[in-house]
Amino acid sequence: MDDAAIIGGGPVGLGLAVLLAQQGWTVRVFERRRGISAHSRAIGLHPPAQQVLARAGLAAQLAEQGTAIRRGVGISNGRQIAELDFSSLPGPYPYVLALPEHQTMTLLRDRLRELDPQALAEGHEFHGIEGQSRESIRFTVAGPGGVQTREASWLIGADGVQSAVRAELGAGFRGRQLPDRYLMGDFPESTGWPQTAALFIESQGIVESFPLPQGLRRWVARLGRGQPADAELPELIRERTGYRVDAAACTMRSCFTTANRRATRMVQGRAVLLGDAAHQISPIGGQGMCLGLIGAARLADLLASGTVPGGGQLLQFQARQLKAARQAGLKAHLNMALGRPVAPWLLPARNLLFSAVAGNRTVRDTVARSFTMT
Repeated sequence: MDDAAIIGGGPVGLGLAVLLAQQGWTVRVFERRRGISAHSRAIGLHPPAQQVLARAGLAAQLAEQGTAIRRGVGISNGRQIAELDFSSLPGPYPYVLALPEHQTMTLLRDRLRELDPQALAEGHEFHGIEGQSRESIRFTVAGPGGVQTREASWLIGADGVQSAVRAELGAGFRGRQLPDRYLMGDFPESTGWPQTAALFIESQGIVESFPLPQGLRRWVARLGRGQPADAELPELIRERTGYRVDAAACTMRSCFTTANRRATRMVQGRAVLLGDAAHQISPIGGQGMCLGLIGAARLADLLASGTVPGGGQLLQFQARQLKAARQAGLKAHLNMALGRPVAPWLLPARNLLFSAVAGNRTVRDTVARSFTMT
């Protein structure tokens, strides 16, 4: 019998596995897919996420492979209207670290392999829960050898927005799809801002731009109403920002929609939901993976301390995590609202608001802490 079985081998599931394995737990991670997608996907590691990954023994690798984003600027009509300096952030990481998700997953996989070469089981899909007792939970997974019954002290569902574990538990997933759609892509750096995030606040909709490792830069453009998902991103970037990117050198392109949803419960006996299986946050603001890793660290501490099913500690964990998800959803909604298209005559008023906020140091530092989840 394993101490913990984790369904889902994304950053959150792997992070929890490493934290538990470091404390001597026998952990098995069951991942449906094989290998790691080369898609860069999430790129922003806010300071709390960096702290969790440092606990997992990855501080040196993050510093070596990531790109530190130390400031952010707001630009409109070619003029800088606001600036955020992250140097005032508390703690050891006064910056956001840009690192493509597949690199974060590779680091976590390698670390887990160091601790237990047998911990990760790829090509295994969760089928269902057979039952729970006072000491364990029994479940089935399908792998190359067929369907097998497994037993563990705890079952963690970290299997994403379409969580099969959540469905098996009968937990609801309440919230709504949002109207905001975005087109994103990674291109060679062409701005001359190696450690700066830029938000281009234009009447047609916002364009966000973030530095990446290996001389790349992520561009994200909000699509207008009726604008097709196959729109030419380089053309949108040029029209709204004046910057040109090398379309032929694009390493990743994707269109994504947005939603905010939360599970009606995260804990049921010896089964716990974690990460996107428990809460879906709009990618704008980069809070989703960070929130999941924070939850993984909290849950690892609880489980290692000997918490029991039905105890107050797990209920407090659930309440705290869902409250944080609700707050993150509200921040993401505000971020998206401020970047939506506006009539050209309203743009100066919106820019004046941004300038006023950025002009007050106390407010500016508060916004920086809110943006970085510190």
